[in-house]
Amino acid sequence: MKPLSSADVLIIGAGPAGLALSYHLRRLGLAHTLLEAGRVGESWRSRRWDSLRLVAPNWHLQLPGMPYTGADPDGFLCRDGVVAYIEAYAQSISAPVRANVVVHAITAQPGSDELHVQSEIGSLSATHVVVATGAYSTPRLPAYASQLPPRLVQLHSIGYQRPAQLPPGAVLVVGSGESGCQIADELRNAGREVWLAVGRGGWLPRRYRGRDCVAWITALGGFEQTVAELPGGDPRNAPPGPQL
Repeated sequence: MKPLSSADVLIIGAGPAGLALSYHLRRLGLAHTLLEAGRVGESWRSRRWDSLRLVAPNWHLQLPGMPYTGADPDGFLCRDGVVAYIEAYAQSISAPVRANVVVHAITAQPGSDELHVQSEIGSLSATHVVVATGAYSTPRLPAYASQLPPRLVQLHSIGYQRPAQLPPGAVLVVGSGESGCQIADELRNAGREVWLAVGRGGWLPRRYRGRDCVAWITALGGFEQTVAELPGGDPRNAPPGPQL
C-alpha cells in the first residue's frame, strides 16, 4: 500500500460509524482514508463477550447501501455475525482502510487550515478529521473498586468473554443494562450463583401488539432524536436506555 502523507478527510476508526461516513464521502467524490488501530470492526472482535447477541432485531442493521438481507430478519445476530456483516460492508464499499494504525494525537498548527495527525506510520495532515472510535471505548469503574480486597476478582464487561474465565464462586454483576443482563443470564445458565445489582434504567416488553419494541421506537421517531431533544438537552443527564 502506498505511503499516506495527506488527505482531504481522515477518519479515525473503521467500525460502523466510520464506514458509513466513508460510504457518503465516496459518493461525494471526496478523498479520504480510515485509520483503524486494529482490524475492521475491531471492537466487535476483541471487546465483546463470546455469546453476545444484538439488542435490536437483525432488520435494524441498516448501514447505508447495505441493509440486512439475511434469512432471519426478526432474529438477533451473534457477535461473529456482526463482525461478518461489518467486514462485508467494508468490502462492498471498497473502504480505504489502513488497518493496525494507532493514532496518538491530533493538533492544529497556527496559521494553517490543516490538522496534523500523529500516528504509528508517521505524521499525517488532513483538512478534516473525524473521530469515529465509538461511544464506549473507555471502561468506567467506580472509585471504590480500588478499595475492594484483592481476593475479589474484578472484571469489566469489556474484558469478559465466557463463564470459564471466572474463578469458582458466586458472581455479582453490577449494572442492569443489556450487557449486565446478558452476562448474568449466561452465568446462571452455566450453573453459577449470580446476583444482579440494578440501577435506574427502565424496562420495556420485547414485543407489543405483535411487533418488536424496536419497531415501535422506530415508528415513533425515537431514533431521530437529536442531542438537544434529549431530556435535559445533554446525553449525560438523559435516563438510561430501556432494558428489553
